[in-house]
Amino acid sequence: MRAWLRIFVYYLCGVFAAAQLGKLAALAPLISLDLHLGLAAMAALTSLLEVSGALLGGAAGRHLPRLGLQRGLTVAMLCLALGSAGAALAQGLPLAVLARLVESLGYLITVVAAPVLIALAAPAGRQAAAMTLWGTFVPVGMAVGAAAYAYAAGLSDWRWAQGLSLLAGLALGACLVGMRTVEPATLASAGRAAQQRTGAALWALVAAFGAYVISEVGQLALMPSLLKDAGLSVAEAGSWTALAALANVPAGVIAARLMRHDSLVGRVLVGFLLLTAALFPWAYQLGAPPLRLVVIAMLVNLVSGVFASLVFALLPRVAGSAERLSLASGRLTQFGASGALIGPPLMGSIVEHAGWQAAGWTSLALSVVAAALAWRASAGQGWGSGAESKKGLAV
Repeated sequence: MRAWLRIFVYYLCGVFAAAQLGKLAALAPLISLDLHLGLAAMAALTSLLEVSGALLGGAAGRHLPRLGLQRGLTVAMLCLALGSAGAALAQGLPLAVLARLVESLGYLITVVAAPVLIALAAPAGRQAAAMTLWGTFVPVGMAVGAAAYAYAAGLSDWRWAQGLSLLAGLALGACLVGMRTVEPATLASAGRAAQQRTGAALWALVAAFGAYVISEVGQLALMPSLLKDAGLSVAEAGSWTALAALANVPAGVIAARLMRHDSLVGRVLVGFLLLTAALFPWAYQLGAPPLRLVVIAMLVNLVSGVFASLVFALLPRVAGSAERLSLASGRLTQFGASGALIGPPLMGSIVEHAGWQAAGWTSLALSVVAAALAWRASAGQGWGSGAESKKGLAV
């Protein structure tokens, strides 16, 4: 029970970090009006949360164990709290950008350290289930953030709403300080293990994840515009997009159940990506009834979310040891963050120059590439052999 309580705290840290994505989506109209920022500037400000991960994910995975993952996660909570406090004081774009970069650093440390700590804290035989839970932190955090900060801003204004981050960051930081670390002593020497050659299976898996994120985040970013063009109001389009994102959440439960059938893991990993690929052209059909577009978007997020949850569950296997898990997490963060930065502008540019259907076919192509990479990772690890069925992370 104590182990699951610890895992829940680490998971809450991830949800809080992801809530900073939903926060700016909810507060963007108010911030834009108050600071006289255009749509492009607000979009750039929102995406800055992923910049540290895209640039420094691998380095963070290599060096964080020397600092201590739980100590680093505590620092991350303080970064998210202080970044929000700085944003609340911003009177123009320079301080708003600086505050967002501080939040970006906190987000990076969180998404590298928290899954490793969850894997280490998980009871024997339950590691895969714990990691699939972690795979839901982004949609849950975005939904919680959008709702909570919008409500807080309605009670006061956007500056006071930032106080939610200050309170939550300090509270989670205090919880982490009061918790005993689960890191083995050998994790401090992970830098030496990280100097070893990175396995081809790890590179293939994280590259597959990056390709998946480009199409997934791009589709969610464009969905409000597609639904608006289909006849819905801005508020309706935003609400349906949030609901589509939450379709990722039950994917974690499905992935946890699938991990019990080890002989199917490799084929399931590829199969869900190919099913996602088949759905993408239907998700971008301008002229289709809005309800049909919403249902297809939910299916895309549910099916592709199973793949994402499986990737997190399989990460300890690809890492091979506790010392290398942080490095693997850093690589996954870097590819995922890069995909999140590339996806919206790439898909937006394709729609502008070639139309909505072209974005659907591009997403299909990216999903097929991701499936091929996932198959390469599966073949390299030998997933599906009976010997792997109970394999977890050796600590």
